[in-house]
Amino acid sequence: MQFEQAVSVVQLADLADGQHPDSERTVTTIFDTDGVTLARTTLAPRATTGWHTHGDRDAYGYVLDGRVELAFGPDGGETMAATDGDFLHLPAGLVHRTTNPGDSELVVLVAFIGSGPTRVPVDGPRAADSTHQPRVAGADDLVPAAPLKNLTRLMPFPEADVQQVRGHAAGRIESDWHHHGDNDVFGYVIAGEGYVEYGTGPDERALARAGECFHIPAGLVHRDVNPSDAEQDYVLWLTGSEPRVVHVDEPTAN
Repeated sequence: MQFEQAVSVVQLADLADGQHPDSERTVTTIFDTDGVTLARTTLAPRATTGWHTHGDRDAYGYVLDGRVELAFGPDGGETMAATDGDFLHLPAGLVHRTTNPGDSELVVLVAFIGSGPTRVPVDGPRAADSTHQPRVAGADDLVPAAPLKNLTRLMPFPEADVQQVRGHAAGRIESDWHHHGDNDVFGYVIAGEGYVEYGTGPDERALARAGECFHIPAGLVHRDVNPSDAEQDYVLWLTGSEPRVVHVDEPTAN
């Protein structure tokens, strides 16, 4: 059985650093589809960005390495911090600036949702809309996402338009066959490795290892397979609407 769509895998280490007006900051595009840009952003030690927004785009981030401090609100007097393993949500139009207070490079993976530029410089802080505040969620804030056999799936912001997921798989397991409805799924493998199988043929699977990002097109029937004894950890961005998981029968060969 051959599918018109397939899973894409990108090794972060193979990406050339993106250019950015802030010399101490880089923004490197990993995937760019209609309405979603997944990017790796970095900020040098002890550096601070200029004041900016993300235009009409919501930003959903995952702190991969380091600590980030966010300033916003009247006179920049409100602050929020996040560290390794934390999830972030910055609503569209939020005026803010970010600081890396540490001695090593800050790395954040961000899905920018919507259209238009991902960064719009502004001349200074402004009042924040109390109904559109930035949010951070750590490990203790996560709640269960839609279940899949043999996988642990937790999410930070259940009511958000984009569902972020922290996933875990023990060694030598397979999930149910399923698809994600109208959700394009973008992911990053934190540790271990796993196949996304989307058919019965030997070429209808994609292996993603630690340090790699992947994209699963909306509606693609697949299952998750951990082929090794080592456990696997990963993060996901599901960028459509409910239902996020649709269980289906196993595909058959022609």
